[in-house]
Amino acid sequence: MLAIWLAVILVTLYVLYSYITRVKYNCPGPSNWPVFGCLFQLESDRHHFSFDRWAKKFGPIIRCKIASTNMYVISSTRLIKKAFAEKSYSDVLNDRPDTFYAKYIMDDSKGVLFGKYGPTLIRLRKIMHKGLKMYGEGVKQFESIAHTELDQLTNRLSDLGGQDFDPKPFISRSLASIIGILLTGSMVDESDADLIWKYVNTANDMFHMSTDVILYLFPFLRFMPVEVGRRYRRIMETKKELLDKFFVLQKDTYVPGCERGLIDALFNIQSQEKSVGDSQWLTDSQIKAFIQDIIDAGLITTRNFLMCILLVLLHHHECVDRMYEEIVDVVGLERSPSLKDRPNMPYTEAVILEALRYNTHVPLGLPHGAMEDVEFEGYKIPKGSMVIPNIWTAHHDPAIWGDPWVFRPDRFLDDNGELLPPEHTLRQSLVIFGAGKRACVGETLAKSRIFLYLTTFIQKFDFVLPKGGTVSSDDPREFVPGAVLRPHDYMMRLKVR
Repeated sequence: MLAIWLAVILVTLYVLYSYITRVKYNCPGPSNWPVFGCLFQLESDRHHFSFDRWAKKFGPIIRCKIASTNMYVISSTRLIKKAFAEKSYSDVLNDRPDTFYAKYIMDDSKGVLFGKYGPTLIRLRKIMHKGLKMYGEGVKQFESIAHTELDQLTNRLSDLGGQDFDPKPFISRSLASIIGILLTGSMVDESDADLIWKYVNTANDMFHMSTDVILYLFPFLRFMPVEVGRRYRRIMETKKELLDKFFVLQKDTYVPGCERGLIDALFNIQSQEKSVGDSQWLTDSQIKAFIQDIIDAGLITTRNFLMCILLVLLHHHECVDRMYEEIVDVVGLERSPSLKDRPNMPYTEAVILEALRYNTHVPLGLPHGAMEDVEFEGYKIPKGSMVIPNIWTAHHDPAIWGDPWVFRPDRFLDDNGELLPPEHTLRQSLVIFGAGKRACVGETLAKSRIFLYLTTFIQKFDFVLPKGGTVSSDDPREFVPGAVLRPHDYMMRLKVR
């Protein structure tokens, strides 16, 4: 009899333990189908919509599964920063998961964006940060490059004579020129700019979660006459063209000790290692991936954001008027805006911050990978899991923003019209460039380009609606989907001031 009671007690304790464990470690989320998990429940190309819907239903941390991969999606700014910036978690959650894109497009996770976490990645990030030179004399050098290009761009726009035009090709050509100078030290011609954008566009077409998962599960499809196979072959062909121009040709003309641009700086590191007999850690494959990183991350995000903010300002001309008044007061009309003017232009900075939040043109951050089992917010995240920052939901949380779907720059200003300090809750709630050790290395460069382009445009031109008086919607929920969102094509006019 005693044995029976002991058995009952043990079974009861086991059931209670199992229940507690299940409640603690079974993170909520959508149902998962055999083999494919939640893949077919994700909205095609609009995964951020699905994650947003699930976050509202299940909470700020959800678990879903695609094939054998556990995915944990974090939709709260506080938790995104906790996971990726607090040391107790960032040491575990700052790897990159295995993906088809990383393996086949980035040569087994080479480079900074997709590199595995470790000493090599840390060294690469330091080189990239130094190469972008957004500090000290490097700022002056960048401003000189930017002003030269912006002078040419504004001249081309002035020649339009106030006619309707599509701003995308003008911005694309201009940004490609600046990237070309950073990489090689010289301006790119029109054919090279076209090549750069051909690569960027094919990469953006390829970098979709659903495409990546299908090819990761069935890699043989990359050789088949199906759409995912065609996407793969297009990017590999374009990648070869790009690297023939920006790696092979650059290396063929490289002179040891010289430094025409960032690529030569990488060759110099290789040369110095060879001269002292060290084992070479910076390989040609890593330099090639480095070039892809700079072009991938440095172009499409900035171009699409500029396209977004120009469209928003066409819908909110009162913002253009206030920015112009601030430019006249701080900069005047005799010289070009400078990065030194930024601290004295709070309203312009508020417009940029609000546009970054409102548009959230990069709705999902690059996936992180768990390097070991970790308990996070009461849930167990197993080793090898994919952890995705859902920036879209974080930037449109009514509990934080109140009216998240209203473009309102004044939310970032205090009662005296000054920019809220960086430690303010709203400033802290922006995570467009990520957080922690894998935050975007090019954040300063991106913000600097945005400021110079926007202030130069508004100093030189007034923004006018196209003939007919209407443009496409500035609501980011209606933008063209992709890894980076963009508004539908639109026309506008510029009136020379």
